[in-house]
Amino acid sequence: MNPSATITLDESQIRRAPLRGVPSPAPECFGASFASPYSALIDAKLAGDRQIERLTARVQELAALLAATEERARQALAQDLHDETGAALTVANFALARAEHWLPADAPAALADALHQARSALADVCETSHRIVEGLQKPGFDANFAAPLADWIANFGTRTAISVDFSCPADARLDRMSHDMSLALLRVMQEALGNVARHAQAARARVSVSLDGQGVMLLVEDDGIGISAAARRKSGRFGLSGMRARCEALGGSLRVAAAKPAGTCVRARLPWAAARPGLFTLSVVNA
Repeated sequence: MNPSATITLDESQIRRAPLRGVPSPAPECFGASFASPYSALIDAKLAGDRQIERLTARVQELAALLAATEERARQALAQDLHDETGAALTVANFALARAEHWLPADAPAALADALHQARSALADVCETSHRIVEGLQKPGFDANFAAPLADWIANFGTRTAISVDFSCPADARLDRMSHDMSLALLRVMQEALGNVARHAQAARARVSVSLDGQGVMLLVEDDGIGISAAARRKSGRFGLSGMRARCEALGGSLRVAAAKPAGTCVRARLPWAAARPGLFTLSVVNA
């Protein structure tokens, strides 16, 4: 062949001629090579989302079980205190009354004083037992969410000398909440204020209830010494595990943080999904 000769091929020959030693790729390979990694990522994302949903549902189930177990323990303790402890205290009170009645006129003054002190101490124990039983028992909300909270706060202030400001809007949605939702908010408030009395060294506290389109929020703040971040992370302390379980059982959340300028802030939030079906829809229509 003449080296200077020119070789000409038409366009159809170029398109049909394969490169020697290089196989022609299948047409579908171009799309597959790019689509398969993205498909795998999408499948993994969907599988991860389903797993998260299953785990979230399981956590909610366990939280509901813990809250129900705690409530049953409260009722059992209240029953025992009322029946057994109450009966024993009554017998002791009558025995001391008889001893005081039959005390000889010439008995030492110290003996009469000791009996009087014993009866006074026993009366305090009876009052404390009665108060504990009332706190443990399930309250009846009777279509009035705010009233049981206000009554408990008033008794708390009398016992502890801690001034508590209470604010709750007159919103019909609160009175149509499910009993479980109302009870969870009450128990969180009781535990949070109990912590204020036991640990906070506070002079004042504030309890407020607020609502929005997503749900209801309970806020308990105090002006005490607060708790450290490390203490807040220890779920077994300050009743945090029980409060958190009650909120999570209803699809809600609990947050404990430092208040400003001092003290502790406990914030419980429950969604309207925890209320009776149709509650929020009905409230929006009637608003």
